Amino acid sequence: MKSLTEFKERFLNLNESTLDEIISYYDENVFFKDPFNEFNGREKLKKLFLHMFITFKNPHFVFIDTIENSEEIFLTWDFIFSYKEKLFKIHGSSHLKLNDEEKIVYHRDYWDVGEELLLKIPLIKSLYGFFQNKLALSFN
Repeated sequence: MKSLTEFKERFLNLNESTLDEIISYYDENVFFKDPFNEFNGREKLKKLFLHMFITFKNPHFVFIDTIENSEEIFLTWDFIFSYKEKLFKIHGSSHLKLNDEEKIVYHRDYWDVGEELLLKIPLIKSLYGFFQNKLALSFN
């Protein structure tokens, strides 16, 4: 992508008023998948981003590393937001594929729902700790 730096800067400053700028980097029929969603279409992706702004307070991304070639981009990031007055940080990655016009046609986000969200719920964390003690290999 010729303007990967620009794309990342716009993503870092993503908000409801700049959403159309980011969406313009995507092909009309983009495929998107993350742990909770799977769909095709730029308009659906725009709705997903709008949902993020409605659901979370101050959602934003911090990019960590980038690997790219002429057809694909791999980004690692932290997604930081507040929900019900609690601060969350989700570490994940995105795999992007580009078409000949350098529009994003494939966007797949990878992150561990268990580690990044479920283990922050006390009951689930306790159950996980129990099974981890029983099933994990001990090096002691």
